[in-house]
Amino acid sequence: MTQQNQSVTKNTLYSILAAGLLSFMGILVETSMNVTFPKLMQTMHVPLTTVQWLTTGYLLVVTMMMIASAHLLKRYPAKQLFLVAISCFTVGAVLAACATTFPVLMTARVIQALSTGISTPLLFHIILTQIPRHQTGTYNGMAAMIISLAPALGPTYGGLLTTNVTWRAIFWWLLPLIVIVFLIGQTHLDLPANDRHDRFDWQGFVWLAALLIGLDLTFNQAGQHGFLSVNFGIGLLVSLGLMFGLIHYNRQSTVHLIDLKIFRNLVVDWHLLAYFLLQFINIGSSFVLPNVAQLVLGQDAFTAGLMLLPGALLGASLAPVAGHLLDRVGAYRPILSGLVAMVIGCLALVLWQAKLTVILIGSFYLILRVGFAFAFGNTITNASQQVAMHQKADINAAFNMAQQYAGSLGTGILAAIIGACQLMPGAAKTTTAAGAHIDYWVLLLLAGIALGSIWQSRRISKESRNA
Repeated sequence: MTQQNQSVTKNTLYSILAAGLLSFMGILVETSMNVTFPKLMQTMHVPLTTVQWLTTGYLLVVTMMMIASAHLLKRYPAKQLFLVAISCFTVGAVLAACATTFPVLMTARVIQALSTGISTPLLFHIILTQIPRHQTGTYNGMAAMIISLAPALGPTYGGLLTTNVTWRAIFWWLLPLIVIVFLIGQTHLDLPANDRHDRFDWQGFVWLAALLIGLDLTFNQAGQHGFLSVNFGIGLLVSLGLMFGLIHYNRQSTVHLIDLKIFRNLVVDWHLLAYFLLQFINIGSSFVLPNVAQLVLGQDAFTAGLMLLPGALLGASLAPVAGHLLDRVGAYRPILSGLVAMVIGCLALVLWQAKLTVILIGSFYLILRVGFAFAFGNTITNASQQVAMHQKADINAAFNMAQQYAGSLGTGILAAIIGACQLMPGAAKTTTAAGAHIDYWVLLLLAGIALGSIWQSRRISKESRNA
């Protein structure tokens, strides 16, 4: 290997580290905030269906940035995008730490969402374009490990500070790390733009944004007024109208947010569905379980966060192992094994819901996180290997948008189910437990669908090879 190649390899590794750490901080704050919800409900005098927008709204904005990332990654140099992202994260962190009202806090989280919406696609773009194909599984596994450490540490980090200091310290304590990440990115990011004339589909972006926001607002209405309410019905009809409008626009338009040709490959389509459902389960469970620990089991925020730490840490540490396994034996064995584990974890929550303790929840979550580690990163890796190099930014944008909106929609739907149950007569502890039980069934159903989608993809791939 020449010195020039060594330099390129070093810059690539540091670029992955910079983008990965920035994504890590965004997800760390997101999962840290989940355990602060009961505290924020008291201090800012807002219900769960409102405070959950700190997660839902954040992920919604991240989603929209990620669908725009296909254009951004083609048109702008990596360093320029990185500097915008880290500036947004810093401004959002300071504003959130100083917020005294919910609207100000929500505004700060929206600003930070712009950062995560740029940095996460940038991370995977560097890997998919700069790392050799036979090593993408390993490096995607390393990226997944960096990002997965955030959910591992987030609830514990947030719970520790909220219980012993203040929830505002969640943001203040990240400022030194922001400086370090800035210095790494400023020094080593040098990936140029590859299509400065790429056009952005503004009309399609507006249509898609309206649809995604409409769906989130619709399920928020269900949480406030019930799934049989007029508000929910109207919202559902409006969302359906927006969906048909988006479909009609895409058929007529010659410019699209991403290259729609990637969806002609059924293997990509089935992987995208599984990827969406995996993140729905991952973020949804990390929202429901800490709130069950606090609102049903009566635990404090620190205990609720610590409960998820073993599973999250183990899952994060296994991500590179899962990626390396893909490089050695192929994608389907680790992905299917992971999905089976997730089905088992969700089934355990359903069967033991009436007898759940902190230890049982932590154990079942550990099974979920191990399964997630083997399935998640390998799903996007295998899908990306089905498209040409010039489509890497498009598939990157599609999958990252799917995972972020899955988190947003997952939090919104599961919170709405609990919120709707809390409208019924009875003690808050009882109605919250009833809503959580329904959530467990939803998670189990979706895990089964994800397993079926990858099994179908495997069948198509096998038939294609035989042909």
